[in-house]
Amino acid sequence: MAADETEAYAIATWVRFDEDVTDVLLRALSGAFALVAASDGQLSRSEVDGFIDMLRGKTDVFGGLDFEALENTFGDLADALIANPEDGRQRAFDCIARVAGDPVRSELVRSAAAIAVAADGRVRATEDTTLQEISAALGLPHAG
Repeated sequence: MAADETEAYAIATWVRFDEDVTDVLLRALSGAFALVAASDGQLSRSEVDGFIDMLRGKTDVFGGLDFEALENTFGDLADALIANPEDGRQRAFDCIARVAGDPVRSELVRSAAAIAVAADGRVRATEDTTLQEISAALGLPHAG
């Protein structure tokens, strides 16, 4: 994919995410999980599955979600982060910042990011660094 096409893809993905995912907590969870999952420059199937499984486990909060559609959107979101890292990171951190100050939501977002770190069975320094950045954006002490 050419650079212009890659950037256009990333922008279109974020526009679709903005339109399709309006819940503030879900946006923060998606952003945090995608940041960690894409921090090593690749996205594994186990990372996507881990995110969806985590949300399915919270049916009291997210029971009405179309998980199949969310899975596709999340995969595209992580791909967009890889395609245009600077813009993608900023957008994801903007989503995360919207729950900062709410201790319950902040801890849920950080927990989702921690799940992402371990989702592919390998903890990489880039993933751990991203988890620390997410904690800082949430105003939480460093994890770990």
